[in-house]
Amino acid sequence: LLGGCDSGSGPSSANTPQEMFQHVIQKPIPASVANLQGVGDTWQGYSLYLRFNASKADIDAVIAQGFKPATWQSISFRFNLPSGYDRFTPAWGPGSIPTKECYELSNLKNGWTHSGTHYLVIDRSTGTVYFYGIGA
Repeated sequence: LLGGCDSGSGPSSANTPQEMFQHVIQKPIPASVANLQGVGDTWQGYSLYLRFNASKADIDAVIAQGFKPATWQSISFRFNLPSGYDRFTPAWGPGSIPTKECYELSNLKNGWTHSGTHYLVIDRSTGTVYFYGIGA
């Protein structure tokens, strides 16, 4: 699903969704995480889109990393997939979540960035988490 040096439009990261998750969200990946899919770019920073299902406890543990509540209106543009990036099955669709729980975590540092921001949109009824992260 993920290509390396792609000259066309589309993601450039050769990292697997599991590697992305471990580098920017949590390592090790919690046992409850399922249906993990992701796509993005990882060169001189990152721009990553991930979707997964997890238990309430594991979702709450991610939020507890310092995420602050946000409004869908303020972060929705972050979840617009660029052309060539929709490699998700079923299709990427955080906007279709009936009751969205939204979060933002800014000024973070990890092994891939010295200044990043992460966003979450959560569907508690299905345990689905949409993640977008950007780092310089």
